[in-house]
Amino acid sequence: MSERKIFVVWNPFAGGKVAANCKKLSTALEDRKIDFQVFDTNETKSAAKTVSKYLDQTFTDLIVIGGDGTINESINGLKYDIPVGIIPSGTGDDFIKNISIGKTVNDFIDTAIDGTIIRIDLGQCNDRKFVNGVGIGFDGQIVEDMTAKPVRFLKGHAAYYYHVLRILGGYREKQFQFSLDDGKKHSEELILLTIGNGTTFGGGFKLMPDAKIDDGVLEICEIGKVSPLRRFLNVARLSKGTHGVLKEVKFHKSKEVLVEANDLLFAHIDGEKMGNPPFNITVLPKALQLRISS
Repeated sequence: MSERKIFVVWNPFAGGKVAANCKKLSTALEDRKIDFQVFDTNETKSAAKTVSKYLDQTFTDLIVIGGDGTINESINGLKYDIPVGIIPSGTGDDFIKNISIGKTVNDFIDTAIDGTIIRIDLGQCNDRKFVNGVGIGFDGQIVEDMTAKPVRFLKGHAAYYYHVLRILGGYREKQFQFSLDDGKKHSEELILLTIGNGTTFGGGFKLMPDAKIDDGVLEICEIGKVSPLRRFLNVARLSKGTHGVLKEVKFHKSKEVLVEANDLLFAHIDGEKMGNPPFNITVLPKALQLRISS
């Protein structure tokens, strides 16, 4: 028996093929004679609580099966500095667009078990960590609406795009007050302010095309006043990551972002509801061990 002992957490509510992928992973670990235990999130309703409660110092690895929300919860429950493998099984799976883990489920499993270990940055918003990013304003409103008014026949990017188009024309800019590393206070009317460790949000919108998950800084995208017509004409640019050519778009880099209180601003963190600011958002350099393709 291997000296390794792997903690596997999976979210039955993540959608996709999570149960089938969990079974395939279990078979692969048994074939390799690697000790492992599987935990689902049914008991606690939260991967953070499951990982925090059951992952002790006897485990050498963590493998997460699920979507971006399950990854986020898992790293927030993780108390030990051990390698994390990911088998994407959600509806959006945006975070994995930043890394190479293969193209098939078998590739994902091989990488999660035996992939090369690298260190990546994490972000932290108030007391919650994130792998991908925090969206405030328009994209926060979308997640708020998706939670309150889900469309049963649409999933992932299709569901996100539906809500984008539904509110795109009528969404009004909001007043943002925020500051970056230079201490200068920004007071601007914006459609959105997104703070990213990763590049992609909403199942495929490349809001932060130049973001890197290991450079020790956060990428900030702000989009100012854009007329309804120009919004519709340019929304496809968000998928391609070419929206930086628009005069209303600005990018910044910073290790810390302070966003002042505003109850009119909704936010998401890794695609999950985050409520309203104030937010203190910082980067945690090289904070997570992650397995990627060799």
